[in-house]
Amino acid sequence: MELSDKDLQRLEQAGHPRDEIAEKGPDGIWRLRNVEGHCVFLEAKGRKCSVYLLRPLGCYIYPVNIGPDGIIIVDAFCPARDSLTAEEKKKKGALLRRHLREIDAQARLK
Repeated sequence: MELSDKDLQRLEQAGHPRDEIAEKGPDGIWRLRNVEGHCVFLEAKGRKCSVYLLRPLGCYIYPVNIGPDGIIIVDAFCPARDSLTAEEKKKKGALLRRHLREIDAQARLK
Protein backbone atom coordinates (compact mmCIF):
# COMPACT_ATOMS: atom_id res chain seq x y z
CA MET A 1 0.00 0.00 0.00
CA GLU A 2 1.51 3.31 -1.10
CA LEU A 3 1.70 6.00 1.57
CA SER A 4 1.48 9.77 1.33
CA ASP A 5 3.43 12.11 3.59
CA LYS A 6 0.16 12.75 5.47
CA ASP A 7 -0.33 9.01 6.03
CA LEU A 8 3.21 8.65 7.37
CA GLN A 9 2.95 11.71 9.62
CA ARG A 10 -0.35 10.53 11.11
CA LEU A 11 1.05 7.07 11.87
CA GLU A 12 4.31 8.45 13.27
CA GLN A 13 2.43 10.84 15.55
CA ALA A 14 0.56 7.81 16.90
CA GLY A 15 3.88 6.21 17.87
CA HIS A 16 4.66 4.05 14.84
CA PRO A 17 8.24 4.73 13.66
CA ARG A 18 8.41 5.08 9.89
CA ASP A 19 11.22 2.56 9.45
CA GLU A 20 9.28 -0.10 11.37
CA ILE A 21 6.04 0.22 9.39
CA ALA A 22 7.13 1.27 5.92
CA GLU A 23 9.79 0.82 3.26
CA LYS A 24 10.92 3.35 0.69
CA GLY A 25 11.05 1.87 -2.79
CA PRO A 26 13.61 2.66 -5.49
CA ASP A 27 10.97 4.94 -7.01
CA GLY A 28 11.02 7.09 -3.85
CA ILE A 29 7.56 5.98 -2.76
CA TRP A 30 6.92 4.75 0.78
CA ARG A 31 4.83 1.59 1.14
CA LEU A 32 3.48 -0.27 4.16
CA ARG A 33 5.62 -3.21 5.21
CA ASN A 34 4.26 -6.70 4.88
CA VAL A 35 4.94 -9.32 7.51
CA GLU A 36 4.45 -12.93 6.46
CA GLY A 37 2.47 -11.74 3.44
CA HIS A 38 0.15 -9.41 5.37
CA CYS A 39 0.08 -5.74 6.28
CA VAL A 40 2.19 -4.87 9.30
CA PHE A 41 -0.97 -3.59 11.02
CA LEU A 42 -3.07 -6.71 10.51
CA GLU A 43 -3.59 -8.35 13.90
CA ALA A 44 -3.11 -12.11 13.78
CA LYS A 45 -5.89 -12.64 16.31
CA GLY A 46 -9.19 -11.43 14.92
CA ARG A 47 -7.55 -10.40 11.61
CA LYS A 48 -8.38 -6.74 12.14
CA CYS A 49 -6.46 -3.56 11.46
CA SER A 50 -4.70 -2.29 14.58
CA VAL A 51 -4.73 1.32 13.28
CA TYR A 52 -8.17 1.31 11.67
CA LEU A 53 -9.09 4.85 12.77
CA LEU A 54 -5.69 6.12 11.56
CA ARG A 55 -5.39 3.88 8.52
CA PRO A 56 -3.75 5.21 5.37
CA LEU A 57 -6.02 6.75 2.76
CA GLY A 58 -5.30 3.88 0.36
CA CYS A 59 -6.70 1.45 2.93
CA TYR A 60 -9.84 3.56 3.24
CA ILE A 61 -10.25 3.54 -0.55
CA TYR A 62 -9.72 -0.24 -0.84
CA PRO A 63 -11.10 -2.44 -2.45
CA VAL A 64 -11.21 0.16 -5.22
CA ASN A 65 -8.06 0.01 -7.31
CA ILE A 66 -6.76 0.88 -10.74
CA GLY A 67 -6.33 -1.95 -13.22
CA PRO A 68 -3.36 -2.33 -15.59
CA ASP A 69 -5.33 -0.53 -18.30
CA GLY A 70 -6.00 2.49 -16.03
CA ILE A 71 -9.66 1.60 -15.45
CA ILE A 72 -11.10 1.83 -11.92
CA ILE A 73 -11.81 -1.69 -10.65
CA VAL A 74 -12.85 -3.44 -7.47
CA ASP A 75 -10.42 -6.06 -6.17
CA ALA A 76 -11.98 -9.42 -6.98
CA PHE A 77 -10.26 -11.03 -3.97
CA CYS A 78 -11.79 -8.69 -1.38
CA PRO A 79 -14.62 -10.31 0.60
CA ALA A 80 -16.40 -6.92 0.73
CA ARG A 81 -16.20 -6.35 -3.04
CA ASP A 82 -19.97 -6.65 -3.54
CA SER A 83 -20.82 -4.14 -0.81
CA LEU A 84 -19.79 -1.08 -2.84
CA THR A 85 -22.39 0.85 -4.79
CA ALA A 86 -21.54 2.21 -8.22
CA GLU A 87 -21.49 5.71 -6.73
CA GLU A 88 -19.03 4.67 -3.97
CA LYS A 89 -16.81 3.04 -6.58
CA LYS A 90 -16.84 6.23 -8.65
CA LYS A 91 -16.08 8.50 -5.66
CA LYS A 92 -13.34 6.26 -4.30
CA GLY A 93 -11.89 5.89 -7.79
CA ALA A 94 -11.58 9.67 -8.16
CA LEU A 95 -10.09 9.89 -4.67
CA LEU A 96 -7.59 7.14 -5.52
CA ARG A 97 -6.44 8.96 -8.66
CA ARG A 98 -5.87 12.19 -6.67
CA HIS A 99 -4.10 10.27 -3.91
CA LEU A 100 -1.72 8.55 -6.32
CA ARG A 101 -0.94 11.85 -8.09
CA GLU A 102 -0.10 13.37 -4.70
CA ILE A 103 2.19 10.45 -3.78
CA ASP A 104 3.95 10.60 -7.16
CA ALA A 105 4.48 14.36 -6.79
CA GLN A 106 5.88 13.92 -3.28
CA ALA A 107 8.31 11.25 -4.51
CA ARG A 108 9.55 13.52 -7.32
CA LEU A 109 10.30 16.31 -4.82
CA LYS A 110 12.57 14.15 -2.70
